[in-house]
Amino acid sequence: MVDGRDDGHKGRTSTKYAAKKAATERIALARAAEVKAARRRNIMVAGGSILAVVVVIGLIVGIGLSTKKSTGSGNPVNAASSTVTTGLANAAALTSQTPDLTTVKGPPARLTGAPLTSGGKPEVLYVGAEYCPYCAVTRWPLTVALSRFGTFSNLQTTLSSATDAAGPNTPTLSYHGATYTSPYIDLVTREQEDGVGKPLETLSGAETSLFNNYGKGAYPFVDFGGTWMQSGASGDQTELAGLTPDQVATAIADPTTKPGAMTLAGADTFTAIICGIDGGKPANVCTSIGVVAATAALSAIK
Repeated sequence: MVDGRDDGHKGRTSTKYAAKKAATERIALARAAEVKAARRRNIMVAGGSILAVVVVIGLIVGIGLSTKKSTGSGNPVNAASSTVTTGLANAAALTSQTPDLTTVKGPPARLTGAPLTSGGKPEVLYVGAEYCPYCAVTRWPLTVALSRFGTFSNLQTTLSSATDAAGPNTPTLSYHGATYTSPYIDLVTREQEDGVGKPLETLSGAETSLFNNYGKGAYPFVDFGGTWMQSGASGDQTELAGLTPDQVATAIADPTTKPGAMTLAGADTFTAIICGIDGGKPANVCTSIGVVAATAALSAIK
């Protein structure tokens, strides 16, 4: 089941927005300090070779940096075209033969709390906002990964805030109004704010606790079954600069392009995490080359 939208910061208007921006900067500084220690030990392993992961959490995690909210109107949200749905399907059918896991930002972090389940299945919880460029770049690999375990319908496309210096007009998907079905996992998405920072969807009390305690109130936040989380962008949003959603969808099915290599590496990483919480199903997905490489990489994160 899906309900929500996605992006990567937070914020509303004037005084409230300024307060959120200040909170964001404090969070970024704190996470930057944590990264100094994490980057010494977090490595990604691919195909028997060890790839050092450059952890740039301080640059990729945000909760309300967008200034799009002051424009009065945001970028339009449209039904995903056939080019987008075809590109997602083609990308989901691939896994990278030699994933460049150095493009995976964050990286994902382990969680030690109670398992997160819904309807008797592991739950993936996504929290974001439409204006956020960090959510915008993360949504592509997340959607590709989830498409390997189930089916989306009514996906939409949009662009992040036009006035957000971190990644203006980053092409992306939107989960608002979409549905998702899977025999393996349950998906809950919460697009908390629209393209101009207005309230869109509401978190439950339990979801708010997870978002604040683990995600530190920053977009995007993804909780994979209470076992792993992605807090902050999973890739470099600037790699999508100047593209349309249709162009991104075409590129992600081609691992020779920069957007394609980055998206597939992120998707393989998210896929490996989901395989770890759903018992390794479906087997053909969980034993593919790129997912096996990502699984090995994740095992190095303590």
